[in-house]
Amino acid sequence: MVELSRQIDYSQSVMPVPARASDSTTSPTERPKSDFDAGEFLLRASHDLRAATRSVRTQSELIQRLRETSADPAFDPHLKLIVEGARQVDLLVDGLSAFSLALQTNPASFRSVSMGVMLRSVLMKLNQELRQSGTQVSYGDLPVVTGNPDRILQLLENLICNALQQRGQAQPHIDITAVREGDFWLFTVRDNGRGVEAAYLEKVFLPFERLPGGGYKGAGLGLAIARVIVERHGGRIWAEPGTGSGATFCFTLPWE
Repeated sequence: MVELSRQIDYSQSVMPVPARASDSTTSPTERPKSDFDAGEFLLRASHDLRAATRSVRTQSELIQRLRETSADPAFDPHLKLIVEGARQVDLLVDGLSAFSLALQTNPASFRSVSMGVMLRSVLMKLNQELRQSGTQVSYGDLPVVTGNPDRILQLLENLICNALQQRGQAQPHIDITAVREGDFWLFTVRDNGRGVEAAYLEKVFLPFERLPGGGYKGAGLGLAIARVIVERHGGRIWAEPGTGSGATFCFTLPWE
């Protein structure tokens, strides 16, 4: 096993990655686990979309009645709910679009992809969120893999956004490392947030599933999209248990 040793210290030191064999991989030509029953997926999607649009319709009708009887600004809170409902619909549509693109990942589009370049692009895109939350990001010298650049970019962005959403009381810290294991690179994205209980290690990758506690923004598709992307590249992705000490997400990608 070859471990990358040169560290690029984005903020603090990088934590070591435990060795883990990638003995169960999926060929891009095989049907991956994430290619689940379309009927169930569409049912879940329509349920969330229906709930959001119902909220918009209900609040709009209430505002109409208030305006007919009074000029009182009592309808302002309802206007806020309408705006929030519309925003949620936009997030769901964006999430479904990203999920569709992930499902359509074509091996013919694969080429050499520098994970270091991809990660720096993501950090630039999320710069405002990272600064506002005081998040520190550290990573080592990341390798070149074979894949679709756009999908790899989406994969890293989703994992980092997930860490930001699950941050705890301590100053957020995200650590990304990579080690070589046979024909694959094993990547680890570790944070110091709330962590993932053992009972939810598989559920977090299902569409529209959210960890207990609520209050999370987004469509609930980030990790589901990440799984599809990894499996479409012939790798696998999983979460490791940890409550209160942070979450660890691991994924493998074929080396160049």
